[in-house]
Amino acid sequence: MNPEKELIELEKKKNKLEQKDIDLIISDFDDTIFSTKKLIDRDYRKWRRWAEWNTFIVENNLIDKIIDEIYKGVKYPKDISSKLRKNHDLILTVWIDEFQIKKIKATWLDYINNVIVDTAEKKIIETIKYVVNNLKFIPNKITIFEDRPKYFLENKDFIEKFLWTKLEIMFVEMTSNNKEPKIKKID
Repeated sequence: MNPEKELIELEKKKNKLEQKDIDLIISDFDDTIFSTKKLIDRDYRKWRRWAEWNTFIVENNLIDKIIDEIYKGVKYPKDISSKLRKNHDLILTVWIDEFQIKKIKATWLDYINNVIVDTAEKKIIETIKYVVNNLKFIPNKITIFEDRPKYFLENKDFIEKFLWTKLEIMFVEMTSNNKEPKIKKID
């Protein structure tokens, strides 16, 4: 569906929703909840980025190997994940579906609603869709935890106006899974 038509449909649905004095938390996964530093340091990852990396791990059947080596049974900071509520909040993340699903499951966060997109730009429309189609009410505030908040910052006014809500953007800096991340509110 074309994004403009999709927004028109979402607008119609949104206008029928009630506003509630309840907040919503949306968090990215990689380098927000769980550090990818160990993954980036692997020899097979060096010099490969984005599409090249995705193609490489799929073609070489590395997803399960990476999950076992990097994610299963690894302790990580719970600053953000402990705030996420079942059947309410959302992990909204980017990468290959199969890989992200397995990472979320390996970190025991698969009880949290999640949406996986192929590009960060799509997080904006998915945020709106999640509120309208899944929550089915307008929260008074949406708090975003992100290590790369560019698109949320660029679209903050649009999201607030479209959803009649306040958007709070929290910039997350992770250095490893052994340290609590730095979290800073930005506008």
